[in-house]
Amino acid sequence: MTGPLSRPPAWLADFDLPGDPTGAVIALDLRPTGLWAARIENGVVIASEVEERIHPDVLDARIAAYLRDTGRVDAAAPEVFAELVTLVGRARASLAGRDSALILGDEHIRVLTLTLDDVVEATVPEANRAHGMVVELAGALPVDAIALGPGDTAWPGLSESLTERGFSVIAPGDDFPATFGGDDEPTQTLAPVPAPPPIRAWDAGAADPGLIDPADYGLDRFGNALPDVYDDAEGTEEPPAEEPAPADAAVEPQPGMRGRMIVVAALALLAIGGGGVALAMNAHETSGPDRSAAESATRPTATSNTASEPVRVPGSVDPRDVAAARAPLARYTTPPPPPPPPKTTRRTPTEAQTGPAPPAPPPENRRRTIPNPIPGLPPIVIG
Repeated sequence: MTGPLSRPPAWLADFDLPGDPTGAVIALDLRPTGLWAARIENGVVIASEVEERIHPDVLDARIAAYLRDTGRVDAAAPEVFAELVTLVGRARASLAGRDSALILGDEHIRVLTLTLDDVVEATVPEANRAHGMVVELAGALPVDAIALGPGDTAWPGLSESLTERGFSVIAPGDDFPATFGGDDEPTQTLAPVPAPPPIRAWDAGAADPGLIDPADYGLDRFGNALPDVYDDAEGTEEPPAEEPAPADAAVEPQPGMRGRMIVVAALALLAIGGGGVALAMNAHETSGPDRSAAESATRPTATSNTASEPVRVPGSVDPRDVAAARAPLARYTTPPPPPPPPKTTRRTPTEAQTGPAPPAPPPENRRRTIPNPIPGLPPIVIG
């Protein structure tokens, strides 16, 4: 690290740096001898440092090893890796202001494609060391900005790496970033938060307390149901207790109701079967004076003079249905077995039908022939 009040490099004159910054202003430049970093105040370098382990040759080897280890380039052999390092140096120099570069190989590698993302991923250790140099030079002050020198073109991706780490990187002609280091007002992060004003419309402190009254809806100010105040105001008199009904009235059903029950039972039995309907209707017809002695003994005597004769309720059953229900049930009769199939008899030869006689065989040709010795002539008949 150099001593204070050193002369700054000439390229810093292209930057519009404040004379009295609130924080630290750092300058970075990649040189053939290493990475140079300095802290600038009032146009003077008050502290600087050089990292000799970070230079262009180291970056080429780092990027080539990244391409080999990730399988992008098959460079396991030493001669192939040496050619890869040379091609990476050429591609790195052509990446200035571009996102990718295409380089043709010389002997072992045909084509090399290098992207800016590859350089950023491969040079993570060097970017971490540059980050450490910036923090060491800034000390306890926040870093307002980092000015990059002309050597940043030899390290594509340095600006992106520093930006990802939270620094404000500027180039010649860029405006100096706005900082908050000189704010006199404390942030009061740990100060207690004041209670917010009530926002309920029915609160007395609200702008219009009569806008909504929850009592109109039977609710309190928290939305809970209120007790019924009107019942309490009218009194708490209990309704008079009803006199117990006499035992006879509780046991004896009304005549009209009994008739309806009988009709309903008849309809239910009609749906089940004709026999059940007949029984139900018989019970309905004889439910009055012809009741059994046991049933009449269990029922108390009605106080009315007309209770001895049950009230007949006209039913809603069709008389034709009643007649059909009282008809005797039809019994299922098994049908007789089918008659046996007729027996077939074989016809005798005498019973066979007569037809035309078969044709007689042709008469036997008794003539004898011998082959003709002369070709093409018919055979010779000898008898």
